[in-house]
Amino acid sequence: MTRGQFRTLHKWIFIFMGAIILAWCASGILMVLPMQWFGAAVDGVQPAIDYRNITLSPAEAAARLEQHTGTRLDVRRIQLQQIHEHLLYQINAEGHATGYIDALTGGYFEFTPDLAEQITRTAFDIDAPLAESTRLTEHDTSYPFGQLPVFRVRFADGTGSRYFVNESSARVSRSTALSRLRSAIVSLHTFEPVEYFTHSSKLRKNLLVLTGAITMLGAIIGYILALPGGRKHKQAAG
Repeated sequence: MTRGQFRTLHKWIFIFMGAIILAWCASGILMVLPMQWFGAAVDGVQPAIDYRNITLSPAEAAARLEQHTGTRLDVRRIQLQQIHEHLLYQINAEGHATGYIDALTGGYFEFTPDLAEQITRTAFDIDAPLAESTRLTEHDTSYPFGQLPVFRVRFADGTGSRYFVNESSARVSRSTALSRLRSAIVSLHTFEPVEYFTHSSKLRKNLLVLTGAITMLGAIIGYILALPGGRKHKQAAG
Protein backbone atom coordinates (compact mmCIF):
# COMPACT_ATOMS: atom_id res chain seq x y z
CA MET A 1 0.00 0.00 0.00
CA THR A 2 1.39 3.39 -1.00
CA ARG A 3 1.74 6.32 1.41
CA GLY A 4 -1.03 8.10 -0.44
CA GLN A 5 -3.35 5.16 0.17
CA PHE A 6 -2.29 5.07 3.83
CA ARG A 7 -3.07 8.78 4.09
CA THR A 8 -6.52 8.33 2.55
CA LEU A 9 -7.30 5.37 4.83
CA HIS A 10 -6.11 7.33 7.86
CA LYS A 11 -8.33 10.28 6.93
CA TRP A 12 -11.47 8.22 6.49
CA ILE A 13 -10.91 6.19 9.65
CA PHE A 14 -10.79 9.34 11.74
CA ILE A 15 -13.63 11.03 9.91
CA PHE A 16 -15.70 8.02 10.98
CA MET A 17 -14.17 7.68 14.46
CA GLY A 18 -14.03 11.38 15.31
CA ALA A 19 -17.57 11.56 16.72
CA ILE A 20 -17.04 8.41 18.79
CA ILE A 21 -13.74 9.69 20.20
CA LEU A 22 -15.37 13.00 21.13
CA ALA A 23 -18.19 11.09 22.86
CA TRP A 24 -15.66 8.96 24.75
CA CYS A 25 -13.77 12.05 25.92
CA ALA A 26 -16.93 13.95 26.96
CA SER A 27 -18.45 10.95 28.75
CA GLY A 28 -15.13 10.16 30.44
CA ILE A 29 -14.93 13.69 31.85
CA LEU A 30 -18.53 13.53 33.11
CA MET A 31 -17.87 10.15 34.75
CA VAL A 32 -15.32 11.62 37.16
CA LEU A 33 -17.32 14.73 38.08
CA PRO A 34 -19.32 14.54 41.35
CA MET A 35 -22.93 13.45 40.86
CA GLN A 36 -23.98 16.15 43.31
CA TRP A 37 -23.10 18.78 40.70
CA PHE A 38 -26.01 17.48 38.64
CA GLY A 39 -28.56 17.35 41.46
CA ALA A 40 -28.33 13.60 41.98
CA ALA A 41 -28.01 12.17 45.48
CA VAL A 42 -27.96 8.79 47.19
CA ASP A 43 -29.12 8.06 50.71
CA GLY A 44 -28.52 4.68 52.30
CA VAL A 45 -28.66 5.60 55.99
CA GLN A 46 -30.58 3.00 57.97
CA PRO A 47 -32.29 3.57 61.35
CA ALA A 48 -30.55 2.00 64.34
CA ILE A 49 -31.90 -1.44 65.30
CA ASP A 50 -30.98 -3.48 68.38
CA TYR A 51 -29.87 -6.87 67.09
CA ARG A 52 -30.17 -8.31 70.60
CA ASN A 53 -33.95 -8.35 70.16
CA ILE A 54 -33.73 -11.19 67.62
CA THR A 55 -35.55 -14.24 68.96
CA LEU A 56 -36.03 -16.19 65.73
CA SER A 57 -33.38 -18.66 64.58
CA PRO A 58 -32.46 -19.14 60.89
CA ALA A 59 -34.04 -22.61 60.96
CA GLU A 60 -37.28 -21.18 62.32
CA ALA A 61 -37.21 -18.45 59.66
CA ALA A 62 -36.88 -21.07 56.92
CA ALA A 63 -39.81 -22.98 58.43
CA ARG A 64 -41.93 -19.80 58.51
CA LEU A 65 -41.18 -19.18 54.83
CA GLU A 66 -42.18 -22.75 54.00
CA GLN A 67 -45.47 -22.18 55.83
CA HIS A 68 -46.06 -19.00 53.84
CA THR A 69 -45.32 -20.59 50.46
CA GLY A 70 -46.86 -23.96 51.27
CA THR A 71 -43.81 -25.61 49.69
CA ARG A 72 -40.85 -27.59 50.95
CA LEU A 73 -37.84 -25.38 50.22
CA ASP A 74 -34.32 -26.42 49.28
CA VAL A 75 -32.65 -23.55 51.16
CA ARG A 76 -29.23 -22.60 49.84
CA ARG A 77 -28.45 -19.44 51.79
CA ILE A 78 -29.82 -17.45 54.74
CA GLN A 79 -28.45 -14.07 55.72
CA LEU A 80 -29.49 -11.27 58.04
CA GLN A 81 -30.39 -8.00 56.36
CA GLN A 82 -31.77 -4.65 57.44
CA ILE A 83 -34.31 -2.85 55.29
CA HIS A 84 -35.28 0.49 56.80
CA GLU A 85 -36.80 -0.29 60.24
CA HIS A 86 -37.05 -4.02 59.54
CA LEU A 87 -34.47 -6.66 60.45
CA LEU A 88 -34.96 -9.59 58.12
CA TYR A 89 -33.76 -13.04 57.24
CA GLN A 90 -33.14 -13.12 53.50
CA ILE A 91 -33.70 -16.70 52.36
CA ASN A 92 -32.56 -18.04 48.98
CA ALA A 93 -33.97 -21.39 47.96
CA GLU A 94 -33.44 -23.44 44.82
CA GLY A 95 -36.12 -22.73 42.22
CA HIS A 96 -37.87 -20.05 44.28
CA ALA A 97 -37.74 -16.27 44.47
CA THR A 98 -35.88 -14.75 47.42
CA GLY A 99 -38.10 -14.61 50.51
CA TYR A 100 -37.92 -12.42 53.61
CA ILE A 101 -38.95 -13.27 57.18
CA ASP A 102 -38.93 -10.61 59.90
CA ALA A 103 -36.29 -11.67 62.44
CA LEU A 104 -38.12 -9.90 65.27
CA THR A 105 -41.75 -10.83 64.62
CA GLY A 106 -41.42 -13.96 62.49
CA GLY A 107 -43.86 -12.57 59.94
CA TYR A 108 -43.46 -12.68 56.17
CA PHE A 109 -42.05 -9.42 54.83
CA GLU A 110 -42.91 -7.87 51.49
CA PHE A 111 -41.39 -4.65 50.17
CA THR A 112 -44.45 -2.59 49.20
CA PRO A 113 -44.92 0.68 47.28
CA ASP A 114 -46.04 2.30 50.56
CA LEU A 115 -42.76 1.33 52.23
CA ALA A 116 -40.80 2.71 49.25
CA GLU A 117 -42.67 6.00 49.65
CA GLN A 118 -41.99 6.08 53.40
CA ILE A 119 -38.27 5.41 52.93
CA THR A 120 -37.99 8.13 50.29
CA ARG A 121 -39.82 10.72 52.38
CA THR A 122 -37.57 9.97 55.36
CA ALA A 123 -34.37 10.03 53.33
CA PHE A 124 -35.01 13.33 51.57
CA ASP A 125 -37.44 15.04 53.96
CA ILE A 126 -40.30 15.30 51.43
CA ASP A 127 -43.85 16.31 52.36
CA ALA A 128 -45.32 16.87 48.87
CA PRO A 129 -48.24 14.67 47.72
CA LEU A 130 -47.32 11.33 46.16
CA ALA A 131 -47.56 11.12 42.37
CA GLU A 132 -46.29 7.56 41.82
CA SER A 133 -44.76 4.57 43.56
CA THR A 134 -44.20 1.74 41.09
CA ARG A 135 -42.15 -1.46 41.31
CA LEU A 136 -39.90 -1.96 38.29
CA THR A 137 -38.73 -5.45 37.36
CA GLU A 138 -37.42 -4.44 33.92
CA HIS A 139 -35.41 -1.49 32.70
CA ASP A 140 -37.25 1.31 30.92
CA THR A 141 -36.46 4.80 29.66
CA SER A 142 -36.68 6.25 33.19
CA TYR A 143 -34.35 3.55 34.60
CA PRO A 144 -32.35 2.13 31.69
CA PHE A 145 -29.50 0.67 33.73
CA GLY A 146 -28.88 -0.55 37.26
CA GLN A 147 -29.91 -3.26 39.70
CA LEU A 148 -33.45 -4.62 39.68
CA PRO A 149 -36.02 -4.71 41.15
CA VAL A 150 -36.43 -1.10 42.28
CA PHE A 151 -39.32 1.18 43.15
CA ARG A 152 -39.74 4.39 41.16
CA VAL A 153 -41.20 7.12 43.36
CA ARG A 154 -42.31 10.58 42.25
CA PHE A 155 -43.91 13.44 44.13
CA ALA A 156 -46.11 16.30 42.91
CA ASP A 157 -43.52 18.95 43.86
CA GLY A 158 -42.87 20.42 40.41
CA THR A 159 -39.15 19.54 40.44
CA GLY A 160 -39.32 16.63 37.99
CA SER A 161 -37.17 14.54 40.34
CA ARG A 162 -37.50 10.77 40.41
CA TYR A 163 -36.44 8.54 43.25
CA PHE A 164 -35.38 4.93 42.92
CA VAL A 165 -35.49 2.68 45.99
CA ASN A 166 -33.38 -0.47 45.79
CA GLU A 167 -35.46 -3.38 47.05
CA SER A 168 -32.51 -5.38 48.35
CA SER A 169 -30.76 -2.58 50.27
CA ALA A 170 -33.36 0.21 50.74
CA ARG A 171 -30.87 2.69 49.27
CA VAL A 172 -32.58 5.66 47.62
CA SER A 173 -31.13 7.53 44.65
CA ARG A 174 -32.50 10.82 43.36
CA SER A 175 -32.57 11.48 39.63
CA THR A 176 -33.04 14.98 38.22
CA ALA A 177 -33.41 16.17 34.63
CA LEU A 178 -29.76 17.28 34.64
CA SER A 179 -28.48 14.05 36.16
CA ARG A 180 -30.47 12.03 33.61
CA LEU A 181 -28.80 14.00 30.81
CA ARG A 182 -25.42 13.27 32.40
CA SER A 183 -26.26 9.56 32.68
CA ALA A 184 -27.31 9.44 29.03
CA ILE A 185 -23.99 10.93 27.93
CA VAL A 186 -21.97 8.73 30.31
CA SER A 187 -23.72 5.63 28.93
CA LEU A 188 -22.08 6.33 25.57
CA HIS A 189 -18.69 5.54 27.12
CA THR A 190 -19.39 1.82 27.17
CA PHE A 191 -22.11 1.69 24.49
CA GLU A 192 -24.84 0.95 27.05
CA PRO A 193 -27.64 2.13 24.68
CA VAL A 194 -26.70 -0.71 22.31
CA GLU A 195 -27.44 -3.30 25.00
CA TYR A 196 -30.59 -1.46 26.11
CA PHE A 197 -32.14 -1.48 22.62
CA THR A 198 -30.85 -4.88 21.44
CA HIS A 199 -30.85 -6.73 24.81
CA SER A 200 -27.49 -8.17 23.78
CA SER A 201 -24.49 -7.74 26.06
CA LYS A 202 -22.36 -9.69 23.57
CA LEU A 203 -23.12 -7.26 20.73
CA ARG A 204 -22.26 -4.27 22.93
CA LYS A 205 -18.92 -5.79 23.93
CA ASN A 206 -18.08 -6.78 20.35
CA LEU A 207 -18.78 -3.23 19.15
CA LEU A 208 -16.51 -1.87 21.87
CA VAL A 209 -13.71 -4.20 20.76
CA LEU A 210 -14.25 -3.35 17.09
CA THR A 211 -14.29 0.39 17.76
CA GLY A 212 -11.11 0.17 19.82
CA ALA A 213 -9.41 -1.91 17.13
CA ILE A 214 -10.34 0.57 14.37
CA THR A 215 -9.06 3.47 16.49
CA MET A 216 -5.77 1.65 17.12
CA LEU A 217 -5.44 0.98 13.39
CA GLY A 218 -5.92 4.66 12.64
CA ALA A 219 -3.28 5.60 15.23
CA ILE A 220 -0.79 3.06 13.81
CA ILE A 221 -1.30 4.40 10.29
CA GLY A 222 -0.73 7.93 11.63
CA TYR A 223 2.62 6.86 13.10
CA ILE A 224 3.58 5.23 9.79
CA LEU A 225 2.83 8.47 7.97
CA ALA A 226 4.93 10.38 10.51
CA LEU A 227 8.06 8.29 9.85
CA PRO A 228 11.05 10.19 8.39
CA GLY A 229 10.62 8.43 5.07
CA GLY A 230 7.51 10.48 4.46
CA ARG A 231 9.39 13.79 4.81
CA LYS A 232 12.20 12.62 2.55
CA HIS A 233 9.65 11.54 -0.01
CA LYS A 234 8.11 15.03 0.05
CA GLN A 235 11.50 16.72 -0.33
CA ALA A 236 12.40 14.49 -3.28
CA ALA A 237 9.08 15.24 -4.89
CA GLY A 238 9.68 18.99 -4.41
